[in-house]
Amino acid sequence: MNNTQVITLLTGLVTALVALVGYWVNQHQKRRERRADVFASALEAIREYEQTPYLIRRREGPDAATRARISERLSASAARRRYHEAVLTLDSPIVAASYRALLVRTRRQVGPYRSDAWKSPVIASDEEFPGSAYYAYDNGPEWDLCLLAMRRELSVFAALRRRDTRRRLEALIASRSA
Repeated sequence: MNNTQVITLLTGLVTALVALVGYWVNQHQKRRERRADVFASALEAIREYEQTPYLIRRREGPDAATRARISERLSASAARRRYHEAVLTLDSPIVAASYRALLVRTRRQVGPYRSDAWKSPVIASDEEFPGSAYYAYDNGPEWDLCLLAMRRELSVFAALRRRDTRRRLEALIASRSA
């Protein structure tokens, strides 16, 4: 092989390598954007769930049609959370586990808040609008861990950080159950 052939071969190899790296970077960015949208939508479903006591409290009337509309929204919200839980399980088990911990913690508080909201009187006028009703959620550590797991899964080095994320999740679950 002469020098011209070696240079031609090396040029071809470098070109192929640059093309492969460019393709990999482009695919990683597309996948990252898609996953970020899925993660954001899953978190939005939790926020929507936290808002259900307010939805119930602000109901329009005591009639069956109002209850049916609220029940429809609650069912749709529950289906959305189950969907996201399934998608996250398929995409990333560690993100799904942290999302589940957030959901479990939130669910423990939403239930009593919803019961309280159903017991509140129906709003008859604007003056009765319950602006003072506030439902505080003690799920900050679960939110933080879920966001951390999602951020880590979006990084290039996700596989290297899963063990630490799993350890943090186990510690959080143990501390919350104590």
